[in-house]
Amino acid sequence: MKVVLIKGKLVDLCVLDPQDDLTAYERWVNNEETTQYMAIGRYPLTARMLVDYIKKYNSSNDFLLGIFLKIDGRHIGNITLHYIDTQNKSAEIGILIGEKDCRGRGYGHEAVAILAAHAFRKLGIHKLTTGMVDGNIASQRMFEKVGFKQEGRLRESFFLNGHYYDSLRYGLLFSELKEG
Repeated sequence: MKVVLIKGKLVDLCVLDPQDDLTAYERWVNNEETTQYMAIGRYPLTARMLVDYIKKYNSSNDFLLGIFLKIDGRHIGNITLHYIDTQNKSAEIGILIGEKDCRGRGYGHEAVAILAAHAFRKLGIHKLTTGMVDGNIASQRMFEKVGFKQEGRLRESFFLNGHYYDSLRYGLLFSELKEG
């Protein structure tokens, strides 16, 4: 039974359970195309490693949530809210839409928007941040559509396939959130 933490129109964000079927998740994190712009996926990950990762998140102050389609309940990706700093009221958000046929359909946008709204309204967060590799145009557009603004560039901070790439840093204040 899925525990729905946040309900959207297209997707629900549900608590991941280490007992869940992690077959799709294991496939995503071991797919080079899916993880090409991510630190994850550089080394093969097993289902056991994913279980340990989920348990670590479940025992911390951070959130690791599955993104599930409302229409059929399919697990299509994950979203995180981590590095939650209660003193400065900030946190970092990250997302992976693992199912290729679900990219570019608004599911990621809605997942980020509803988690951001939850972080601002329910957790009292003042600022959200995220990062991505320069060249990950889909991620840049999605975060900008939610209202994130580019705040910085970390030069040659991401090494991939023998080359260094810049990382981009984005931030979002509650007043900038675009939910619709």
